[in-house]
Amino acid sequence: MQTSSPPSGAVDAHQHFWPAGVRPRDPRMAVLDRAFAPADLERELAGGIARTVLVQCAAGPAENDRLAAYAAAFAPVGAVVAWLPLDDAGAAERELARVRALTPLVRGLRAAVPPGTRADGELLRVMAAAGEAGLVWEIVVTDASHVRLVEEVTAVHPSLGIVVDHLATPPLGRPDAGAWGEWIDRLAALPSVAVKVSVGGDVLTGWDWDAGALAPYVGWALEAFGPERAMLAGNWPVVRLAADHATAWGSLRAAVAAATSAAGLARVEGGTARHWYGIAG
Repeated sequence: MQTSSPPSGAVDAHQHFWPAGVRPRDPRMAVLDRAFAPADLERELAGGIARTVLVQCAAGPAENDRLAAYAAAFAPVGAVVAWLPLDDAGAAERELARVRALTPLVRGLRAAVPPGTRADGELLRVMAAAGEAGLVWEIVVTDASHVRLVEEVTAVHPSLGIVVDHLATPPLGRPDAGAWGEWIDRLAALPSVAVKVSVGGDVLTGWDWDAGALAPYVGWALEAFGPERAMLAGNWPVVRLAADHATAWGSLRAAVAAATSAAGLARVEGGTARHWYGIAG
């Protein structure tokens, strides 16, 4: 039976569910080495959040089967970001058709992108198929080669919506923000690119949650992208490496509020995600 959700409110633009054993074991992430299901998030979800974006966390068609089942079981899910292979356009097109038959909520695609990946023919064909289907492409940016890849893809497919996860991995807990600032400015210069105001696992494994330290990076990203291309995201349950959902959401929301107007906050807290992912209600 589906859980209920209010018809309007904030959108958490990035969350996961997974069964035990799907993620590779990592001693730095022992707290995540178990199943995380809809009932777990329902207990922890911050008040006022009406919808979520359910994002893939593993590779392979079985992940899409799980995403469809989770979306059917958890009514707040307003969009699904499915897994598709980036190196085989034919396989990606077939899998996209299959997963869309499983759930009508597929709005995006994501897959691991190794550093150094270039926009070759197969990847560009996958992006063409994504654009034709009205999907966005999500990417975790962790180094300069990922920024270059986004630039290469937008040069060929300028209308494809691209969402950069987790603030493009800001150097929280590290002293030099110079390279990250350049990445943000380059990405923000591309009109078809948006950013999620969230913190990713690469940062969370080596950082103690510090709202004060987080705020300048959120402010920088908001100034570069503007509220219409930024969306608030909890990254549950990965965020549990450093904070519970309510703590993380509250810190991120406060940092956004300090960097923009009330109207801008409303966009980042829900309006942008509803627009980019076509979320109704």
